[in-house]
Amino acid sequence: MKIHFTKKQKDLLISEAREKYPVEACGLLIGEKKRNETIVRKIVFLPNILKSSHTFQINPKEVLKALFKSKKERKLVGFFHSHPAAPHPSNTDIKYMKLWPDMIWLIVSSIDNNIAAYQIVRNTFQKATVKID
Repeated sequence: MKIHFTKKQKDLLISEAREKYPVEACGLLIGEKKRNETIVRKIVFLPNILKSSHTFQINPKEVLKALFKSKKERKLVGFFHSHPAAPHPSNTDIKYMKLWPDMIWLIVSSIDNNIAAYQIVRNTFQKATVKID
């Protein structure tokens, strides 16, 4: 699986992670899926209502509002959040990934700007290839 986004989108993700640090930044990835590729068309930044440095939660009402506003740009293809460490999923991340199979989970390191993406496909944890177009 590959996830495509632009350099401008990458810079926005890194900027959001740095700005929110030490709290985890979070939001939605809106776009389209084509076979084994996901193309991000829009990133929606949403508040981490937990204001936590080690977990995040998004208000479901805010998710619905964002999805209604974004329906012209395609559909929800994933989530992103930041970690104040390397961009590897925590046990909590994996637990929630299992609730949203086939969604991309993009993690941005707020300390070294590395980005990694993961997903659960057919009950199997997989790392996705991040491609900056």
